[in-house]
Amino acid sequence: MEARTHLRTRLLRRGLALALGGLVAVVGAELAYRWTRVAALSPTTNPKYVAHDDELGWKYLPGARERHASAEFDVEVAINARGFRGPEWLIEKRGTRVLVLGDSFAFGWGVRYEDSFTGRLAAAHTDWEVLGAAVSGYGTDQELLLARKLVPETKPDVVVCVFCSNDLWESSSDVAYGKSKPRFVERGAGLELENVPVPDPWLDRTSTLWRAWKKKRWEHAFEERARDVEAEWRVVLALYRALRDELASDRMDATGSPGTRAVPLIVVSSEDRLAEFASTTTGVAHVDVRPVLAASREPTSFPVDGHWNAQGHALVARALDAAIERALSTRR
Repeated sequence: MEARTHLRTRLLRRGLALALGGLVAVVGAELAYRWTRVAALSPTTNPKYVAHDDELGWKYLPGARERHASAEFDVEVAINARGFRGPEWLIEKRGTRVLVLGDSFAFGWGVRYEDSFTGRLAAAHTDWEVLGAAVSGYGTDQELLLARKLVPETKPDVVVCVFCSNDLWESSSDVAYGKSKPRFVERGAGLELENVPVPDPWLDRTSTLWRAWKKKRWEHAFEERARDVEAEWRVVLALYRALRDELASDRMDATGSPGTRAVPLIVVSSEDRLAEFASTTTGVAHVDVRPVLAASREPTSFPVDGHWNAQGHALVARALDAAIERALSTRR
């Protein structure tokens, strides 16, 4: 009897030691990952300033400051009180307002805010309030949901939306970069929102290492996925129509009186499908960045990273400047 008790005690101690050792290993790996890897994470997954959002999937932490560093750039990112990159937004509208939506290209990944096209437009037009509301990793669906929140409040005179080719698959999925997100699906002749509230499991909230593993698993599945590009385009174009309709609906003007003028939508892309869409859709204009970037004698993007560099942003700002002026002239 005594021998059995002694054996059980030994086994219990061994089990506890193994469990404690495993826990220490997991905690150590988590701390090591946070210490060595977090600073290099993208503005979609960096926990120092990216947080969960029940409606949009993720958002930026107001007031956060961080550096983006790689072999190609080293720039500071400052998040304002509204949770977006750039200077603080004025509560009271004091001039022409331009609302910019998009993902990492519109966010200015890799360049200083002052060198981004948003910062350049603001510096060139002191009578404009350029509100940069881009969030890295957002698809067209998340941009529509964000516009529904911001447009009634900010009352922009023009909305700019930057499209990238990855918006196609992002807008047809409820997971992107290993993170859960909302998704619109085709239902009859319309779109129906799904996966809201966006799931936020305990491990996702707690462990950076777990989220990194989930992202790696997602990347592997992403490479092997089967795509229906035509279906993806149908969803994206329907999302832009919905955004156009939001901007065309009656809203209050700056004096509090009912307004009836549609807010112009400018879509920035390198896609013929969107150029054709804009040419046949009232209230939508298109800026094709291909000719302005191709005409440059200097590189317009980072060779490895692929995002626009300062030169690329300068050229996009120039093209957008003219498009915004044209859009504003239709509202005067």
